[in-house]
Amino acid sequence: MITAVGFLDMEYVWCFLAALGAGIGTGLAGLSAATVMVPIMIVLCPTFAGETGAYHATAIALASDILGSAFTTSIYIRHKNIDLKRGWIMLVCIISMCIAGSFAAFAVGNVVLGGFSLFLCVGIGIRFLLKPDTSREDTVSHGAGLDAKSLMISLFFGLTIGFGTGFVGSGGGMMMLVVFTAFLRMDRRAAVGTSTFIMTFTATIAFISHSLIDPTIILEDWPILLLCIVTESAASIISARFANRVNNRVVGLVTGVVLTVIGIVMLGINYRTQIASAFHMLF
Repeated sequence: MITAVGFLDMEYVWCFLAALGAGIGTGLAGLSAATVMVPIMIVLCPTFAGETGAYHATAIALASDILGSAFTTSIYIRHKNIDLKRGWIMLVCIISMCIAGSFAAFAVGNVVLGGFSLFLCVGIGIRFLLKPDTSREDTVSHGAGLDAKSLMISLFFGLTIGFGTGFVGSGGGMMMLVVFTAFLRMDRRAAVGTSTFIMTFTATIAFISHSLIDPTIILEDWPILLLCIVTESAASIISARFANRVNNRVVGLVTGVVLTVIGIVMLGINYRTQIASAFHMLF
């Protein structure tokens, strides 16, 4: 799909910027790389415009998530911001479903997968702008056990997020953050640390399953794969350190602005023909 044409090719520049944005999102709010990377790659990079382009882009996003999430988790652990006692059921459920999602993603192809990623990026960005502070006053104590209601919530969302992990090429970080804070009443920083810990494992499994289904991801896309992994890892370390030093509102606003702008621009580029046609009909 790609050849060694050198890092001056604009495609490498777009992939670098995509991975940079993904790393920032991972470190700030535990977002999976697919939220940022997939929209940019399928819209601006010819390599990922083909029949299986979106599938390859999601696999590269998953690979980037592995080290990015691992480094982010280590920083949150260092600040004692992780709560596996309330997150272990989510971990088990997500792992059990992400492989099934990978097969489903390969079956539906670019149209469903690519469009979903674009709208997901905008939706998550607007959500952060409307409510930048995801913390809540009635948070449970660190390491508190799960009651029956929390157990059922963990099972339901764990299974659905797990399927989405494989299908969208997302580590499920944003969805886990919402579940941990809104339903399981975790502190925001503990929720981010826990979600990135889980993403380290789920992204690994989903990437392996993607690669086994379509080995050309590694054999032909390896230059972009390597570039994205290194870039996201470095960006996630810097942004995670920043997130553990500032208040929740600042982190939420920064994340919301970045995702909303990227998503709107990518939607405009991806649907430029339809937008131009609609504009012509109106005026």
